[in-house]
Amino acid sequence: MSSKTVLGVLLVSVLMLSGWEVYRLVERGGSGLEEDPEVLAATTTRTLEERVASLESRVLVLERNVGLVKPKTAATKKEQYVQLSGGSVTASEWAKIDGTEFSFDALLYGGSVEVSWQGWVDNGYGSVRIYDDTNHRAVDGSEISVNSGVKSSFYSKSMSIWRGQNQYFIQGKNPLGVITVSQPRLRIVTR
Repeated sequence: MSSKTVLGVLLVSVLMLSGWEVYRLVERGGSGLEEDPEVLAATTTRTLEERVASLESRVLVLERNVGLVKPKTAATKKEQYVQLSGGSVTASEWAKIDGTEFSFDALLYGGSVEVSWQGWVDNGYGSVRIYDDTNHRAVDGSEISVNSGVKSSFYSKSMSIWRGQNQYFIQGKNPLGVITVSQPRLRIVTR
């Protein structure tokens, strides 16, 4: 049974019991009610809303103790890096950079994983991306273009990594000649 259902049943029960108590007191006709301990408790400064709130908090504590509700914890981020191999290629269209093959499975890092990649383009010109060789597609969000003329670092946004133990490699292209990628690595953030 969900915690909302339990709270709903508890609230209805409290309201029904309080209604029967009011009915019973009215049936007595009001004589000697001031001396009745139940009436005295009912006429104290606590309103019905305060009592319901108190009962709800008690139920929440009991549910936590039983394990029905888990206490909220602050989300902690854990950052990890996986070093990849770099290399060079001379191609004006997308081509595999030899020696950059790797396998990766995001599920090995937990349920909520964000993956990006970073590195250096040594000659400062060209484009690089990660190619999913298992599923025969460029990884969404992995393509980076650099046009600075000097050694430049690059950082991708979060990439769309498909489930499973997939094989990947780095591709590059540069219409001006060679493109060299150095120190590439995956950045893995788990929550």
